[in-house]
Amino acid sequence: MNTILWIMQGLLSAFFIMPGYGKITGSKEKHIADGHLKSNNSIMPIRILGFLELLGCIGIIIPWLTGIFPILTPMAATSFCLIMVAGMFVHTRKEEYKMFPMLILVFIISAVVAYFRFTDLA
Repeated sequence: MNTILWIMQGLLSAFFIMPGYGKITGSKEKHIADGHLKSNNSIMPIRILGFLELLGCIGIIIPWLTGIFPILTPMAATSFCLIMVAGMFVHTRKEEYKMFPMLILVFIISAVVAYFRFTDLA
């Protein structure tokens, strides 16, 4: 089971690297063109989310690997679950239902990692 969890953790990290990086480095105009942002809104919430996603990419791997504060790994997985739930609300509001299968799959993978890593700590 440990090997499967490591594979899931790697997939989660890989999944969140590109969106996190794009949210941090993308211009306000690009985010407006992509529909992530309205022209009169601040870009800071998107930048903060991107930063947190990149921190999660580190937190899902490094603490468990090194044994230093391993509680951070299941906490990162739980945070990814919360990001996916928030994404479901945002895409529902925008009526973009084609994203739901991916959001649900990532939510399930994150929940499995969180559950079993919390269990391993107990």
